[in-house]
Amino acid sequence: MRTRTALSLGAATVFLLSGCGTVGIVPSQELRFDVRLTPAEARADLTRRSNDVQSVLGGDWQNEDNFIATGCSEGRGFYYYGGRIRTEPVVDREESAERISQWWEDNGYSVSRADYGETVVLGSDADNGMEITLHFDEARTWFQTDGPCLVGDWEAISDDDFVNHRNNFSRTPSPSP
Repeated sequence: MRTRTALSLGAATVFLLSGCGTVGIVPSQELRFDVRLTPAEARADLTRRSNDVQSVLGGDWQNEDNFIATGCSEGRGFYYYGGRIRTEPVVDREESAERISQWWEDNGYSVSRADYGETVVLGSDADNGMEITLHFDEARTWFQTDGPCLVGDWEAISDDDFVNHRNNFSRTPSPSP
């Protein structure tokens, strides 16, 4: 854990010092002019899609969602991100990967898969640009979400999220909805 954190911090420092990035802005996400969501709708979309994954896989999950807007597309837009960590690994990674892949496909997501030793990683893309990456590791199951990059003043939206305490919600493990 310390090594991964140190590597991440080191890479971020090099990235920022090189002039390639600005704190709070993710430059790689493409601005989605075709998707119109208010900040409240974007947060609800992230929550709904994360809850869907939890429901399909079952179990207790730790909520790591971030409801403070982050900038994207060189500061021209905003998005929300998050993730969940299952308190125990799934019993059958292969069956669980097949089940969530089928559910995603049935609900209009595109799905990709990669295997790294004993780890199965699934990627899914929703039609609105939401990306979910699900990891079935030997010791745990977890996923991360990146919402679509939406048109809006990310700094003003982020300030409003912060002032209104949007991140103040229970983070204790909870059963699937």
